[in-house]
Amino acid sequence: MHYNATLRVRELTQNIYDIGDEISQHIDHVAQAMADWDPELVQDCLMELDEAVTECRCEVRPQLSELNGLRQAFVSGVRSGEMSGRARSYAQEGHASYAHPGRTLTFMHKGSASVAGVASENIKNTAVMTTLCEPESMASTATWRLWMRSSCENLIKELDELAEWVVQQTEKALEAQSVLLPQAYSKARQQTIEIAGRFGAIIDRQPQLAQSMRGEAPPEFLEDRARIDAVVARLQQRRAASDTAV
Repeated sequence: MHYNATLRVRELTQNIYDIGDEISQHIDHVAQAMADWDPELVQDCLMELDEAVTECRCEVRPQLSELNGLRQAFVSGVRSGEMSGRARSYAQEGHASYAHPGRTLTFMHKGSASVAGVASENIKNTAVMTTLCEPESMASTATWRLWMRSSCENLIKELDELAEWVVQQTEKALEAQSVLLPQAYSKARQQTIEIAGRFGAIIDRQPQLAQSMRGEAPPEFLEDRARIDAVVARLQQRRAASDTAV
């Protein structure tokens, strides 16, 4: 019984980490679409993020509730003396915080990011275009291109920090029960939408130039999806051929 409960704690912990990683990954997709100067793809990624956050908020609530209940039951059992020996070790393990089982998201390998601005409760949506001042209307194409790239890079950095923040909030919710994950995920969604709005404002300054820059950095996640679609298509063809042969 105690062993099964411990396995359930591990399963729930894994599931909740996966939920946080999923939202972080969708934020990273928005960043990749921005890097390729593709506003239509940015909108598609925002829609996918919105759907993911809505679904994940519903999933994480009952799982956190069950996980906290199991941990409390472990603690109560140890304190009452009902667990001893091996059962007690399971209880202690069940109450322990498990390290993340393995993050493979690409943005996690870009170096540690400071998330103080995102984590603040008093987030104020202000422009981050601090590297270069906006050029004058008659500036050269090269000057505009430099400004647009610098501004976009700043926004992508914000999204990288936001994605990391989501992972950190998930860890805090699991390890210290100090974060309300549904609210944190909603905050991340809203912040991503705000950043995407600033990206749109950059494009609006020079739409034709932005169009010419599209394709500079094809998103990796689209290539991954293409490979998956190809595998699925081959499997479907094999099944269809097998059904025909029968």
